[in-house]
Amino acid sequence: MTSAASVTVVIADDHELFRDGLRAMLTAADGVRVVGEAATHDQAYERVLATRPDVLLLDVEMPGIPVLSTISRVRAEAPATRILIVTMHRDRVLANHLRAAGAAGFVSKSAPASELVDAIHAAIDVPDPIRRPELVASVLSLREKEVMRLIAQGLSNDEIGRSLSISVGTVKRHNTNIFSKLGATSRTDAVRKASRLGEIQSP
Repeated sequence: MTSAASVTVVIADDHELFRDGLRAMLTAADGVRVVGEAATHDQAYERVLATRPDVLLLDVEMPGIPVLSTISRVRAEAPATRILIVTMHRDRVLANHLRAAGAAGFVSKSAPASELVDAIHAAIDVPDPIRRPELVASVLSLREKEVMRLIAQGLSNDEIGRSLSISVGTVKRHNTNIFSKLGATSRTDAVRKASRLGEIQSP
């Protein structure tokens, strides 16, 4: 267990104002020291290797490599660093994949300072997370990936059905599952989130 006086943190989020807010909150807290910031997943990985923090505060949706790859790479190269996912939503399927990749916990972006600090201390006390590569491979099923790829190309449900030789009703069911797994609210949102997770190539 790391002592409260020595908890070091890297903040990774692509919104500068949000990073500024987190840094201010943590700077005012006792026993937490911010040692780096990142605006992309690639930068997050680099900052972790450079500073070896106790905790990486990691946003899911940032430019760069997929979040699952970021978690896996950090866990492989800096296993002592605990990864705390900072998110706006808690989709169960996505959360399971992030935990499978090695995330130690989750905290809401709307959490007060006291809850954030508690979550940081709780993360460093988590035993070495067990990675489950069989779950990390993909959030979406193979068929859902095919549908997602066609959504990203701008095809309608009718066009997707004809392309995959399935009914429109089946396409709609896949859409519902995709939206649920990604926590998406629209097709555009689904494409963005799927791209961030590495489920499709960015259109």
